[in-house]
Amino acid sequence: MPALIEATEVEQTVDGDHRVLLHKEVRRLDGAAPLFLVRKHLPGGPTRPPVLLVHGFAQNRYSWHNSHRSMTAWLAERGFDTWNLELRGHGRSRREGTQGAEAFADYVADVRLAAAALPAPAFWVGHSLGGAALYAAAAELHREGLPLPRGVVGIGALYRFGGANRALGLLGRITHSFRDAPWMSALQVRTRLLGGLLASLYGVSDIAGYAFPISGWWPGSVEPEILQERLERGFDWTSVKVWQEMARWAATGLFEWDADWAGTDVPLLVIAGDEDHLMPPKDAASAYERSGSRDKTWHIFDDWHHEVHWGHLDLVLGRKASAHVWPFIGEWMEARSS
Repeated sequence: MPALIEATEVEQTVDGDHRVLLHKEVRRLDGAAPLFLVRKHLPGGPTRPPVLLVHGFAQNRYSWHNSHRSMTAWLAERGFDTWNLELRGHGRSRREGTQGAEAFADYVADVRLAAAALPAPAFWVGHSLGGAALYAAAAELHREGLPLPRGVVGIGALYRFGGANRALGLLGRITHSFRDAPWMSALQVRTRLLGGLLASLYGVSDIAGYAFPISGWWPGSVEPEILQERLERGFDWTSVKVWQEMARWAATGLFEWDADWAGTDVPLLVIAGDEDHLMPPKDAASAYERSGSRDKTWHIFDDWHHEVHWGHLDLVLGRKASAHVWPFIGEWMEARSS
């Protein structure tokens, strides 16, 4: 188990007026870089298996938790032993001078280290680039003949990048063309500054979401106060080295773990949003299509079946996430918990 740093009982908002009392722990895991996790479960202890949550590119633990709406609190209330991981260089895991990843493989190593330290085999749930790290980690375990997780859930998760979104694909190819420039690999980008700027310009940025090719949410899909907090607290630091690898995926269409993933038989749920500009359904579906799982599910959230359009952030903390996305994931995991 990761070392216990602090423990407390907290009352947190699940959504709206719905609050729940939970046991919360902050734990540290030592490895190549110190990793921090927030653990939540019912005060009497968890009644369902662990869930490992992994945030996306340049984000942190607030991808899953907001003072007004919290997916981690929702999962914990239903008995899951919820572990919210911050990858190296992000959030608490950036303390003590730790820098960001030297390569995407570092995030894969973080996932494997965290999963191995949990008290029981876990479900892995990843958003955006966090989902790609889960796919790669599971593929490595398969290749090495090691036990696999109970299931993998990719939410707007990367596998191939920049294929359906021409603007992202072009940006990736341009970045890839500078791959040998020494100044590129030395950059660390503080995306929290961008998040704060977007939050202060909410009205303008929300309207721009209708046309802006890389907007992170669908206009009106997230309440202003929740979106502002998500942007201000959930954006973090990132390494340009990792972006360079994503750029290579966009330029070449190559995901290095593809061959192993094609042979990995792990329960798989892949979710996409109908208006996710950062990870369009066509790109997100590639993980499902290439998977070797005999138990895999593909699902698109759209306005016809799920009330509203769904962008990248909306799938986790959007105004209708607790009514549609969370229960869909929860029921899928509950059916595979025994």
